[in-house]
Amino acid sequence: MTAILFKVLDYQAGTELPLHCHEDGQILFARSGSMEVRAGNQVVMIPSTRIAWVPAGMQHSIRFRSDTKMRTAFIRPEAVCNDFNNLHVFQITSLFRELLIKLVEDDKCEQDYRGLLERALIKELSLLREEPFSIPLPVDARAKRVAEALCEEPSNTNNIADWAQIAACSSKTLGRLFLKDTGQTFQLWRRHMRLLAALHYLDDGLSVTETAHAVGFSSSSSFAEAHRITFGFPPTGAKSVS
Repeated sequence: MTAILFKVLDYQAGTELPLHCHEDGQILFARSGSMEVRAGNQVVMIPSTRIAWVPAGMQHSIRFRSDTKMRTAFIRPEAVCNDFNNLHVFQITSLFRELLIKLVEDDKCEQDYRGLLERALIKELSLLREEPFSIPLPVDARAKRVAEALCEEPSNTNNIADWAQIAACSSKTLGRLFLKDTGQTFQLWRRHMRLLAALHYLDDGLSVTETAHAVGFSSSSSFAEAHRITFGFPPTGAKSVS
């Protein structure tokens, strides 16, 4: 089977791959470490228990939040269904993880057997559960300046009035811009962004309490509840692979 090309790529923390695209669709998986992918106005967080799917031709950049062992697969568009025309984040199963690692890292696998594993990988990909591990960035330059600053410092507790001064507009205008560009109020957008930032801390082994404080929640209980409501599982669940 020649529909998939696999690569082993390791990166140091802080490395950034600028905007680029591929002729094929791409699976991004961190064997260890974590990644932040940007495509259009979407920011996607990928801890080591998730994968991202980047469709063919989509411009995207990748930032490595920690030392990362990236394992990637390039799949021809005709090998997947039309549901894979957009950027997605999926929870990986143990089967998918082992199939991907076997195919990426074992270059001595017998060809017929390898073809069977590749077909199984594509089938398993179609069965993975999508998760809300992405967030839209505002388009307006004023709101985007605030959003970028919060992405860099999720623990910042400035209120909307403080941020409005930085954005050189009124609090009402800033709130309107976030709602218009992201579909979320400023407060809800910041909470979702903090929850996404928390994925990296949890993946690095920090406790729920440490993570809650690192991303600006006032208590571990409020963080755990927001995490459960948004993602459907408690914070410790981010480390599990079903």
